[in-house]
Amino acid sequence: MAGLSAIHAVTSGLAQYLTRAHQISPIKATNCLFTTVSTGEFKKLDGNDTTCSLFLYRVSPNGLTRNPVTADGRRPPLTLNLHLLLTVWADSTQKEQLVFAWVMRELNRLAVLDRSVLGTAAAFEVADLVQLSSEDLSMDDLSKLWQMLAPPYRLSGTFVARNVRIDADDDEVFPPAVATRFGFSGELEGA
Repeated sequence: MAGLSAIHAVTSGLAQYLTRAHQISPIKATNCLFTTVSTGEFKKLDGNDTTCSLFLYRVSPNGLTRNPVTADGRRPPLTLNLHLLLTVWADSTQKEQLVFAWVMRELNRLAVLDRSVLGTAAAFEVADLVQLSSEDLSMDDLSKLWQMLAPPYRLSGTFVARNVRIDADDDEVFPPAVATRFGFSGELEGA
């Protein structure tokens, strides 16, 4: 389990993975920068330099691990899903589509993110595995997302990184309640 920097570790780890994979890929002659971007940085991208941006547009609680019960009384980790918008910015149709197809294929191959991709900056443990899969947004949802971001639409795809776990700050143990006692005295009035 990781600390508060887990979200950034996942997004930057993906960008670093793609950078390394691109250096040995068959399209390495097509220079491309792989980077994570914030909302402000996203609005500044223009396509003059071939760039593949990873934009975290939504974070949601993981429904399958919500409110887990721990037998030892420890606080369970917060488990999140990270929704990513992958966009290729290029000055030609051929570059845009070539880089986009290559990135989609690479991320399809990378079904599980482990410490080799996530790094050790966020203190991920060996057992921490983040699942990566494509996410199909409806055209309506995708167009609403692009309207909010303001730049004109670019070729893009969406992915979700599931099971990003963030530890509680302390190791305080709260023992389970094992018994309760209720007592009543007196009679009910008006009965």
